[in-house]
Parts: sequence; C-alpha cells; structure tokens
Amino acid sequence: MLTMPSLELDPFTEEILTDSTDFDRRLRDAGEVVKLEQSEGHDIVGVGRYATARALFENNVDFLNSRGGGILDLARDEPFRKPGVLQETDPPYHTGVRQIMTDVISPRHLRGLRKDFQVKADEIVDRLVDQREFDAHTDLAEAFPLHVIPDAIMGVRPGGRENLLRYSQWLFESMGPKTPRARAVLESIENVEGALAWVTESTQRDNVAPGSFGAKLWEAVDEGHLDENEAALMTRSLIGAGIDTTIYALGMTLHLLVDNPAQYALLHEDPSLGKFAFDEGLRCGPAVRQIWRTPSRDLEIEGIPVREEQKIMLVLSAANHDPERWGPTADDFDITRDASGHLSMGRGIHQCVGAPIARLEADVLLSTFARRVKSVERTGESVPYLNNSLRGWTSIPVRITPA
Repeated sequence: MLTMPSLELDPFTEEILTDSTDFDRRLRDAGEVVKLEQSEGHDIVGVGRYATARALFENNVDFLNSRGGGILDLARDEPFRKPGVLQETDPPYHTGVRQIMTDVISPRHLRGLRKDFQVKADEIVDRLVDQREFDAHTDLAEAFPLHVIPDAIMGVRPGGRENLLRYSQWLFESMGPKTPRARAVLESIENVEGALAWVTESTQRDNVAPGSFGAKLWEAVDEGHLDENEAALMTRSLIGAGIDTTIYALGMTLHLLVDNPAQYALLHEDPSLGKFAFDEGLRCGPAVRQIWRTPSRDLEIEGIPVREEQKIMLVLSAANHDPERWGPTADDFDITRDASGHLSMGRGIHQCVGAPIARLEADVLLSTFARRVKSVERTGESVPYLNNSLRGWTSIPVRITPA
C-alpha cells in the first residue's frame, strides 16, 4: 500500500485563484492523488493527472455525486441549498431524471434555437463593430448568454433577471470553503435572499414561458414522468448552471484569442472553426475550477488509500494541461487541435447535460464575430474573476478592426 503525498498548498488562496498554473503543475508532479492542506480545515484530496481524473469521473459506483457537488459532504454536513435532482444524485434515480433532461435538450429541440441565437448575435456584433472599443467580457461574453438563455432555455419571466448573476455568484462561491475572501464576497452580494426567492418562484409552472425548456420539464409532470418538486428543481438547474458557466467559458475563449493573434487570424480566415476554438478554450481555460466526488467507502486510488469522508477535488485545469494526455504542446492554445476528451464539462453519467446548448451559443457567437472582425487587440489589462468554483474575467478591454 502506498502513502499519499501531500502539498502545503491551499488551492483557494487569492494567488492560486488568480493564476493556478504553478499549482496545477505541482499537483500533477506530486502524484496521482495528493493531500491538500486547506486553510479552513477541510479534508481534501486533489487529482490533477488526466487519466486518474477521467477514471474517477467514469466510476459512479465508487465515487459519488449524491454526497455533494461542492466541498461539503451531504452525508454529514448541512447543505447550503436544497440538493438538485440531477447534480447531487446517483443511479438508479439519476438515470431516469437525466434521461428526461436529455430528451428536453435534444437535437430536435436545439435546431430551432440557432435562428434566434443568430439574430441576437448579429445585433450584438453589429453594435460592437460600430463602437470599435468595448469590453469583450461584459459587452460580448456576458451580453449574449444573458439575452438568449433566459428566453429560449429557461423561459424565465422578464422582470427580475438581474437576480440571475447574483444567484449564480452565490451558488458557485458557496460550493467552496468559507475563506475570508469568500465570506466577504458572499456578504457583499446584494439581497441574496431576494435573489433566491426570485429563482424559486421562476421555476414554478406559471412562471416559465411556453415553448421553453423549462416549460418542457413541466410537461413531463403532466405526462407522469416527474413530480412538481422534481420539475422545479430541474428548472432551477437550468438557471443555476446555464448562465455563469457559459459566460465565463466564452470570456476565457475570447481572452485566449486576444492573447494569440495568430489563432484569431485562423478563426477569421475560417469562421466555421468557432466551435473548435470554443472547445480548445474550454480545454485551456475551463470555466469551472474543479468538480467534486466523495468515495462511497474506504478504498484505493492507484494503490493509495482514501477514506470515505474525504472530498476528492478533480482539478480540471491541471488535467486539461497534462502532457501525458496532450503532449509537449499541452500549454499552447491551438484551435486546430482535437480538444475532444477535455474534462471541462465532466465525463461519464454526470457529464454536463447542457453542453450542446453552450456549444451552440459559442459556435454562433464566435463565428459571427470572426466574420465581422479582422483583428482584435487589448487596450488594457484584463481583470480576473475570483470565485471558489469559477474561473474567468470581469473585464477584457479590447479594440477591433472591422473586416
């Protein structure tokens, strides 16, 4: 039996949240599974090697979701919100509800979205081409999802949509430890209780728009496939997981394109590469920092014992830059690379069910932008977004040259 290596590194310090490159490398170099010393005293095991992380994702018998999608162990700790029926369940229950969501987010339902997405992408890009200088995060990566997701996907009512970002910030910050930084952020979010109440109300049958994915989940209640509580919680999952992750994934991709002008030139030359640029952006800069699993019992990972109560932190940026999987150019942003297999949206039965929506949004927006814009350059320093669970930027000031 092997001994677990350890690192005197807290993955939730501001330094590592700002730039995890050195942490990712040290985690991979330390071993298959590594004890991490976290300032708030949680018992964390980090996994940064691609093969090990992927194996854990695909093993839903030994490594559970039902014990919490964050740092808390729901078998012992009080949850910060009512657990979801998709994110925090295991088979056999999870199998049935995931199939319902998969049927809702199916190709036949997605096909009708592209036209609406294109109209909104054209409107936004037209305006930015006229401006020439703008913030690529707030004016593009954030503006587009905030227009298309609430209407077409969630079906939430028009009034109160300012609660969406506040709810998501609270949600993803709460999934990590209550460090001094996290507590200060949570205390600074305006009217959290009001945002939570708005989200809860927005998941109810009378408050989702006809034809939206939220409405389709309520139709499953009428068909006897879900009960009302399940429909509301699954609609909540569209609200909670569909906004910030897409925004920051788009922002990370745009930031990489700005920092790599030769790659942007390739995209401008062939805008159909938009969907490949997004997947490579997800690989290089995953918007989600880590995904958690909990061992179902005391067991071993690659010969190293882990305890049932330990939380396993699958560090996506570390795995996505593992040279054992991606070769000597693992750290390069290359939109011609086959980035399939990255772990940014998970793997196995809990792989992000909304991934097709995010990819459709990115394909439409990035391809539209690339057709209209010859080149893009920064006009100032980007401002990183610090969050326990999300990675990205709050500002990416740029100047463009129209095509």
